[in-house]
Amino acid sequence: MDINMKVQPSFFDEECAIVFSFYFDQEAKKIGEAVIYTCEEQDCLKKDCQADSRELKEKVAYVEQFSIVKEYQSASMEKITQFLNILGIKKCRQRNIEEVLN
Repeated sequence: MDINMKVQPSFFDEECAIVFSFYFDQEAKKIGEAVIYTCEEQDCLKKDCQADSRELKEKVAYVEQFSIVKEYQSASMEKITQFLNILGIKKCRQRNIEEVLN
């Protein structure tokens, strides 16, 4: 399934976050859009974290909007995932914190 994806980034300085608006079409026909909010999540990645150890910041994406024709949802999410992986973002969650990508 060959679909086109256009990405429009926006930066929110006060939140130190980047929001990506994704637009999908196939053969000049709009099939949907998605909005992904990205930021750094401060987590200690070690199980036995000590007070003097450095906190590592991990980039996380949150799906704010996902309005895509049902038959194209899987292919669209795969394209979003590939894009986020290039940016080093491995986690993507829905707004209600339910994990949608590994």
